Formats: sequence, C-alpha cells, structure tokens
Amino acid sequence: MNGLNKSKDFVIGEDNFSDLQINPTAIQNFYYFSNRKNNSIVKKFILQEKERVDYICQVTLIKKGEKFSPRLAFSTRDKSGKILEIASTEEENANFTKASISLSDCHDNFWQLISFLQTLQEIEIPRGKFSLVSQGEGEIVSALRGRDTASIISIIKQLSSIPGVSLSQDDLNIVIKRREKLAEFKKALTEHTTEENWWQDFFEQNKWIFGYGLNYQILKQEQTQAHYGGQKVDGKGGQKGDYLTSTLGDINFTILVEIKTPKTPLLQGITQIRNGAWSLSKNLTDALSQIEANIYTWEKQGSEQPENRDRLEKENVYTVQPKGIIVIGSLSEFGEERNKRETFQRFRKSIHGIDIITFDELYKRASFIVENKE
Repeated sequence: MNGLNKSKDFVIGEDNFSDLQINPTAIQNFYYFSNRKNNSIVKKFILQEKERVDYICQVTLIKKGEKFSPRLAFSTRDKSGKILEIASTEEENANFTKASISLSDCHDNFWQLISFLQTLQEIEIPRGKFSLVSQGEGEIVSALRGRDTASIISIIKQLSSIPGVSLSQDDLNIVIKRREKLAEFKKALTEHTTEENWWQDFFEQNKWIFGYGLNYQILKQEQTQAHYGGQKVDGKGGQKGDYLTSTLGDINFTILVEIKTPKTPLLQGITQIRNGAWSLSKNLTDALSQIEANIYTWEKQGSEQPENRDRLEKENVYTVQPKGIIVIGSLSEFGEERNKRETFQRFRKSIHGIDIITFDELYKRASFIVENKE
C-alpha cells in the first residue's frame, strides 16, 4: 500500500477532509483516498454512527485518463462489523443514486462528502443531476416546475395538513426564499462588486450559503465584526474581523472569516514574473496576513479571556487551532489564461489552515444546495 497503514474508516464530522488526498497507487486496479494524518487508506466514509448500526458510503475511484470517476456504495453495518444492507450507484447511470437504504437521517453528512468530491480537480463528477429523490418524488417535483411561488406555497400548505406532516412557516421560507436569495446573489455579483459591507450583511442573513460544498461547515455565527483581542469578543478595541463563527455539532470549534468583494483582484501585473507564474495581488496577500494575525490574536488572547470563554463554552464552542476562511475575488478574472489559474490554485493549496474561496465558486455551491438539497 505504498508505505501506508491498513484501511481506516473516515468519520464525517470528526475527521478533516483537508487531511485527505487521492492515493496514487492503485489497489486491484481501483484507487482510494489516503489520510495524511494517520497514514491510512480510506475506503469507507461513516455518514452516521447510531446506537446499533453505522451508515457507510464506500468511495471507489476509477481512473479515466488524467481524471478519476467516483463510484459510491452505501451500506449499513452493525457494531460487530457485519454488513446488513448494500446499495450502490447504477452502473449505467452513475449520476443517479438508486438505494433502498434511507439516508434521511444523515443527508447533511452525505452532501458534505459529495461537496468534498466536487472540490477536487482530479475528480470528474457526472454532468447529470445528482439526486437521492425517488422516482415518485421526482415526478412530484417535475409537476411543480413552472408554477408560480403562490401556487407552490398553497400546495405545500395543503400537503402539511396530512396527518403526521408538520411544516412551519420557517420551513416554507427555507423552501421558497433560498431560491430568491440565490437570484439576489447572482445579481449582486455584477451590481455590488466593490461593496464589502453589502456582502457582509448578505452573508450574515444567509449563513446557509456556507453550509455545503466546502470542506468546512459555517452554520452558526457567534459574533459579527468580532474583536479578536481585547476584553470581550463583542467589546471595543483590539483586532477586528468580519465574522467569528463556529462549526455546528455536539462540540463546536471557532472559525474566523474575512469577506472581501467579487472585484478584489487576485493577481497583479501585466506580464508573468517568470515562466508560468504571476504576481499575487497585494489585496490577496494582505487579506491572508490579516486573517493569520486575527487567528493568532484570537487563539492566544481573545479566546483566553474569561468573559469570552464563559460565553462561548456555554454553547459548547471551543478554540483549538481555529480555521480561517477568506472569501475574495472571482475566477473570471483569469479569463482563458491557464497560467493565471494555476498560479492562484497552487497558492491557495499551499496555505495550511486557511481556505480561500472566490465569490463565483461560492455562488456555484449555493446553487448546488438549492437545486439538490431542497
């Protein structure tokens, strides 16, 4: 196994996707991920651990030219290790999962896995729509397409009157409003290209955008315009950033976020500084320096203040090597120039503990949530 230890399951929600890489050595003509943290082969991803059974997704990679095509197999396993049920993607239609195993209780973790796969350039996801909707549900969804908002709300309200089905107004808002917010997001990419405050407000009101399609979860905001140093997380003075957020789970960990604008340049200069390489923009390097300083100050000072620790730990939020996120610029800046794309990609892949995502990438991930999750 190329010096790797034996296979070890990857537990979504506990292990870090950032530790994974595609193992370059085939095992019986198939490829799998390897975990740099524990030097193991990863074949199975644990979607959910229940009292009696675990829900598992096995990811097998098939090499096609320079790319890999994923094959997914779902199973349930009892605590003795015995496989109870198996369902896999159809061979002839790999973009549609036909499974008798219900993933309703672990669909969030499932979509985290799918979103992780989508972020990897080496993996080619089928272009067709990936869906876990059964054929019957798919027919219902198709029947609703093209109806106006009022009609869809009326139908959903009537469905909610069925015994055993309960939909709150918040549920209706989630179904309807996210599509409206997605349209607002798209429009803002051309109308609010330089308004940093506008984007901060927009993301504050639509935290769901950060919830899927990335290697991290940002589902709970602890403090907007947080003060990372000083007396209190919401106090005066000290270093200040756009967001202090936390992951969401039984135990939560702080994440620091900096929001720039879609128009913020990623590279600079009119010529390459050397063959195949461009200069990074000062805006990008300044944003990186800023969030690195904020992370250091928050971890060493702000998170240790008694007031901050008391406030956050009441919510089971802790600070352990906090992650950083920068939302900045747009990939459209590079046009068709491969060297520019490669310069930017090499740079952000080399950064440890800080994820850099562009506004157009974030928009595509928001589209994925709206089109596939709801």
